Amino acid sequence: MTTPAEKVRVSVAMNPPILLLDYSHQVTLSGTAVVRVEAPSSTKKNHAPIDLIMLINISNSMSWPAASSPTTETPSTRLDLLKRAMKFMTRQLDDGDRLAIVAFNDQVVKEHSTGLLEMSGSGRMAIEKKVDGLVAKGDTAFKPSLEYAVKLLDERADKKRVGFIVLISDGLDKQVKWSDESIGANDPVRALLRKYAVHTLGLCKGDDPKSLHYIAEISYGTYSSVDLADGGKQITEALAVCVAGFKTVVAVGASVDIRSSSLQVTRIDSGGYTVRSPSSGGIYVGTLYAGEVKDFVAHFSYRTGAHARGYHTTLNGINAVVTCRPSATTSIITDTCSVALPLHVADTATLPANPCPPHPVALQQAVRFKAADLLVSVLREFHALKEEAGGGGGDDTVLQAVAASSLGKKWAEFKKSDESWKQAPGNLLDLGGIDGDMDAVVGSLKRGSGVWCAYSWLSSHQMQRATTATGLPAADHAGPFCTPAMAAMVREAHKQMAEEASAQEAGTWVVGKRAAELLDDINKRFELWCKVDHDLPPSHQDEGGESSDLAAGLRGDINRARQHHIYLAAHHAIKQWRSFLASVEKTHGHGPDM
Repeated sequence: MTTPAEKVRVSVAMNPPILLLDYSHQVTLSGTAVVRVEAPSSTKKNHAPIDLIMLINISNSMSWPAASSPTTETPSTRLDLLKRAMKFMTRQLDDGDRLAIVAFNDQVVKEHSTGLLEMSGSGRMAIEKKVDGLVAKGDTAFKPSLEYAVKLLDERADKKRVGFIVLISDGLDKQVKWSDESIGANDPVRALLRKYAVHTLGLCKGDDPKSLHYIAEISYGTYSSVDLADGGKQITEALAVCVAGFKTVVAVGASVDIRSSSLQVTRIDSGGYTVRSPSSGGIYVGTLYAGEVKDFVAHFSYRTGAHARGYHTTLNGINAVVTCRPSATTSIITDTCSVALPLHVADTATLPANPCPPHPVALQQAVRFKAADLLVSVLREFHALKEEAGGGGGDDTVLQAVAASSLGKKWAEFKKSDESWKQAPGNLLDLGGIDGDMDAVVGSLKRGSGVWCAYSWLSSHQMQRATTATGLPAADHAGPFCTPAMAAMVREAHKQMAEEASAQEAGTWVVGKRAAELLDDINKRFELWCKVDHDLPPSHQDEGGESSDLAAGLRGDINRARQHHIYLAAHHAIKQWRSFLASVEKTHGHGPDM
């Protein structure tokens, strides 16, 4: 049974909290209300088991180097780094969770895929073995793998677990154009994506951020951009953020209704969440993780009547009801909040100024949603220019530089003209985080990597959920929506990566030391035989001399014995070396970087 402390809560804050009128005019007043849906900060000791489908792009580009190498060493491929990150992820899942690997290029590669396997027993080992065997080949198409993943989840006999899909790709889909222009409201693809949240991760600059963001947005997932130049650190962080959220689901199917019997709700700012209509005020929120907060802004208006001086009443302000189902249960729970709005008629013939400051959360959300709209407009301009230039994907630094200039100018103008931005300092509201993010996006666009950064920021702030975004200044790479569980798992990822790096460094040192020991042993044997050869008495050149024949025969015997001894020593050293490398790989999980 859900206790009050574990319950999803809803609250309302009116802005302004009071309406002041004058006695001589009929006017239309407007305001906003912040409706907050807040998940409990912690889950029970044992989280509800989940079903997770990992869609892994193994197209040919995944065999490319993850980053240029400044040394002569062969750099790790994109697939190599993904395999290492996947091992961390699988070990964070609990025994009751189930995981499926679906490898794809332009179709599902079934020989490299699995069904849903429990992480208890041999399931985890089977998954890791399957991941280790992935080989890159072919082109890229998302739709076949998405259809396959949805079918896996739909055909489960036990659907008590919450189902999630993670799609990881570094390529461009050459079969489907993922956009509202190509996928209509009644298109089956849209219905397919609405079934389960799809969280997308784009690798390097080769992915298609517009398509991956679109897939995530329609399905109520998130899009994260991942830079592999750091040796795989960021992809491990991205998976840690996703899995930490999945493991702390506290409610599914959440929705909030915002209504008023006295005020007219004219608009609801909900970011990436769907509003049925302003009049009904229904917002579908979906899955909630422990510690998450979702803030929505309802805009309202009120037409005053002709009231006498000193008249006052209390209006029925905003009523909000949140409905959801706790994870792993079938019961429905609700929480309700109603806030009244006092109305006073002043003894003046002109409309008095509102003495109450704006609500800080209303200002913050107003700026956040406006910044998102501004970023969307710049991205549309970018893609329109890209289509005019011939379309296609990949890195286009010239067009990104144009987008950087446009975004910089629009953001500077926004800060000069927007009332919410101007009111923030007077309400002790620090908007430096959003300002810093916009500057970082502009900088990334100038460097040719800003489109990926922009879509990640957009996804995070539309869904009010943590993502990783290459190029943003957030120290934890998960932004302002990072929950305690996400932060803890990112720290665990950092700890394990540091331990692996230390172990690998130690393993490399031990390998070098052992190699030196084996070579030194061979060298000592060789030096010993050289000394024996040196100590032999010189052979005389007397023809037919008995001593000469004896010395020559002895020297020949010694040379043959030396060759045989050195051969045996080298053969023994090779066997010792192979045995030693096997023990190092067993101890450290991988061989040394040679």
